[in-house]
Amino acid sequence: MENINVRSTEVENVCPATVLQRIPVIINKILETLPMKSLHACARVCRTWNEIVKKIKQTRTSLHWLCVQGEDEENQKDHNIVEDLTMSFQKLTSEPAHVFVFCTSSLFEESLYVPSKSQSRRPRLCKSQSYDVESFITSLLPSSCKCYSVAADGIIGSSVNKTVEIEHSVMAMTYLAIPRLPGVEIYDFFIDLNKHIPPMTPEIPDLFNVEEVTTVPYDQEVKAILFFSDLHFCPQEIQLGLLDYYNGCPVVGGYVDHIVTPLSECGLDESSDSQVRCIALCGPNVQVASVVVKEDTDSEKEIEKELLKLKACNLPTEKSFAFMFACLGRGKSYHHGKENVESSIFRKIFPQTPLFGFFGNGEIGMNYLHPYDSMENGFKSKKTKTSRHHPKLSHAYTSIFLLVSITSC
Repeated sequence: MENINVRSTEVENVCPATVLQRIPVIINKILETLPMKSLHACARVCRTWNEIVKKIKQTRTSLHWLCVQGEDEENQKDHNIVEDLTMSFQKLTSEPAHVFVFCTSSLFEESLYVPSKSQSRRPRLCKSQSYDVESFITSLLPSSCKCYSVAADGIIGSSVNKTVEIEHSVMAMTYLAIPRLPGVEIYDFFIDLNKHIPPMTPEIPDLFNVEEVTTVPYDQEVKAILFFSDLHFCPQEIQLGLLDYYNGCPVVGGYVDHIVTPLSECGLDESSDSQVRCIALCGPNVQVASVVVKEDTDSEKEIEKELLKLKACNLPTEKSFAFMFACLGRGKSYHHGKENVESSIFRKIFPQTPLFGFFGNGEIGMNYLHPYDSMENGFKSKKTKTSRHHPKLSHAYTSIFLLVSITSC
């Protein structure tokens, strides 16, 4: 009887975590159901759990995205955005390595108020903490995650089964979270126009040296450059220099109201008021195609015809995303009061591909339409050095679409 009591006491003193350590199959099944934030907490329990979490993280390669919009009521405008974003990032199943954020200038110019998490204060004295958009998003992300943010007059964003175009004074934001994927690398670098393009100097091509600003390793294959400027004008020679240096890969983007990045991060002088942010999409598992919907292309049939050129490239869409950079003049008013025209046509052609972007003050882009051969798992036409006849990169009253496909994941 005494032995039974001793064993009973031993069982009572056994930690549940210790029991689970002896049954790794059960641990694995339980941890597989958890979102990434909970996994990080579990990884700190013990060495065994930490190793299991590492293996689970390697198998998770899903993209995540969301578009949030504030309520019309003034008292609710912050609450819904903060709450929706917080919940969304808490539920991520893949650990984001890169996050693209497009927000409206109306949201950028406001502060987001988040309830304080401090437990030392008495509840009635607990006040909200004020964040700008960049700081708030960064607070929700792992410290190793890189955030690329811009603010414009309007944005194009995607939720689970819907893509919308949000214009003018509405407070809204959309994000795309990309985990670390094999064969996919993303780098960003900045160009100080005051430094690299001195005023009143006509010999611009000889002055701009991409090697002075790029952070992309020499051995990386650059598939596309996203080009954002917070000025209303940037010499086309800058974009052409990138086009030549990276062997004709598409350079797409536009002019925004704000590049939401601290000057200390981008390495610019504090007195600088002219900056360009370039984001390079690189790696053997990245395939791209782009098309320009020209200013005189206004009917829905004509727009669909242009976007079908992307479809004809036969890029795999199982893991894909796309960017749309449109002129401020191509929104609802351009289409006679009809909303979401161009984004809806894109979603009709690519129903599983989320779309992100903005309405800017000018567009950067080019047609890049190489057919993809799935049998050879590559492009039929490989990129070659650009000819001396450059494509037109700067546009107005157009919409630029860039389709990005991630293969072999």
